[in-house]
Amino acid sequence: MSSKPTHMTIGLRTERLFGWGVIIVLTLIPVVLWWRLQSTNPFGSPSLLLESGGLITGIVGVMLYSISLVLMTRLRLLENVFGGLNRVYIAHHIVGGLSLIFSLLHPLGLALSMALSSMKAAALLLLPHDLLPIAALFDQSNQYHVLVLQQWATTLGIVGLWLMVGLLIITIFIKLPYRIWLISHKLMGAVFLLIGLHIVYIQSDTSDDPWLKWYLVAWLIIGLLAFVYKTIMGQIVIRKYRFVINNVVDLGGGIVRLYLSPTKKVFNYRPGQFVFMRLLHVSGMSREWHPYSISSCQSAGEGLELSIKALGDYTAKLAMVQPGAIAELEGAYGKFTYTNYANRDQVWVAGGIGITPFLSMVKELPATGYRVYLFYSVKTRSEVIDWQLLYGTMLAKNNSLRVIPFIADEQPALMSVDYIEQVCGDITGRDFYLCGPPPMMSALKRQLKTRGISSTSIHSEEFSMS
Repeated sequence: MSSKPTHMTIGLRTERLFGWGVIIVLTLIPVVLWWRLQSTNPFGSPSLLLESGGLITGIVGVMLYSISLVLMTRLRLLENVFGGLNRVYIAHHIVGGLSLIFSLLHPLGLALSMALSSMKAAALLLLPHDLLPIAALFDQSNQYHVLVLQQWATTLGIVGLWLMVGLLIITIFIKLPYRIWLISHKLMGAVFLLIGLHIVYIQSDTSDDPWLKWYLVAWLIIGLLAFVYKTIMGQIVIRKYRFVINNVVDLGGGIVRLYLSPTKKVFNYRPGQFVFMRLLHVSGMSREWHPYSISSCQSAGEGLELSIKALGDYTAKLAMVQPGAIAELEGAYGKFTYTNYANRDQVWVAGGIGITPFLSMVKELPATGYRVYLFYSVKTRSEVIDWQLLYGTMLAKNNSLRVIPFIADEQPALMSVDYIEQVCGDITGRDFYLCGPPPMMSALKRQLKTRGISSTSIHSEEFSMS
């Protein structure tokens, strides 16, 4: 599990809404442009309703697809707009899912419209069929050129649609090994190109109005550029840092800690942030990028430390890495830190390896001026890491910090807001920071909201490569 310039609370809360507002506006602009073209009621009959619905969902689907590619890029601008890279990836996941739904509704609406007069024509719309010679496609003097162009434009759309459906289902609904998941993501660009060619060359409402056509073409280009930037140019233009692994320490419970130092460039980060890391030239280890939370504190003069739990084949091998190995890092990312919000009355809840971002925050937390309760939930005592650090820091900062261990096997129930209230008393007016297993965070969020805690006062770090 993975686990800023300081912003005031209202700033980050506004950013979350602003990012989604931008997506909605950008997606609705071509729909408004399409509506301007209609001289009569486009929903005046069942056939027109289905046909128009199919056209609108196609426009929305391709816009969302393009935006989802942009959200893959890890641009700092996106992190600022959405209030953290983890929220950008959540948006990417949601937008990709919506793109799948609208893209499926596009041919379905058109097919149902045709089905009112011909079931055969409706069925053929969803499958490539009776393709004319492709030679006429490149010969504008050929009498069949326009017909062949439309036929192949339709075919590209059909093929692109079904490939897109398959890839998005794999990406969103199937838990795959990271390497296979990465390959599926790289195929997205090729599929998007097929859909783009379909939109550019098909004769429809999108080609009748230059404003609508070029708006969509512009976003097709933006989507393709985003894909190229992330998958091809990213190796060149995205800043990366080389580190030497100085030591690898087994903390027990399947957790290892890597101690790293930069080879050249100065690497800056803030408490609670995370990095993407890959190992170079390490036998038996692929060059896959994986996200890891930072457990060290730069302002305390520490080197970079990453505490990592073995959750798969790759992370399980990290314990075997030898000192002197070279790692490449990208980042740091994230806005999950106590300084990003004005409220200094805070409750932190860590589950398992979710303690990692809190370790760096604890080290930097001032001795006065804050009132923080840190609940550290683990299944068994053997899973606790850095207890001496946490306990010693609590004693040194007793005016600001109280650490409460929660051993699930020794408790009658799981970590809950009821337990938090027993320790903290009234939780009204506090900000909550959650990092741990998704089921734990989801349960705590629900319980907090039933207590009247606003979602804008609940901050969580959930990160997944898929």
